[in-house]
Amino acid sequence: MRYLIVVFGILGSIYGCTGTYKNEPHQEVKVIRKGSVILLKPDKLDLYKDLHANPWKSVNEKLKECNIRNYSIFYRDGYLFSYLEYTGTNWEADMGKLAADSTILAWWKLTDPCQEPVPFARKGEWWADMEEVYHLD
Repeated sequence: MRYLIVVFGILGSIYGCTGTYKNEPHQEVKVIRKGSVILLKPDKLDLYKDLHANPWKSVNEKLKECNIRNYSIFYRDGYLFSYLEYTGTNWEADMGKLAADSTILAWWKLTDPCQEPVPFARKGEWWADMEEVYHLD
């Protein structure tokens, strides 16, 4: 089953890039930071940008419901780079919820044809996880 980290599809294990932030007064929440990369097909750049310029409200709501925060996608020279922070307590369960959601699946039907895995992606990996080597709070 494909697991998302970005909308949109980041797979794999958690590399231990964690921190904390205060969610409520006196309550710290563990934060897992994730970065990933995928190729964007050259002829799909405009479509991909248009989709993300006006994301569906229900997609954003589902991401937040599944504890995804501070999520960004960047583009350069055919590559998409994503960054997000996960604040939940059960990554596998939350990514399973995303992967089973009909709205997310409909969104992926539009975005997935724009993408292709990088040559160095692991077997079964869509967005390839990146290792965090530095973080400044």
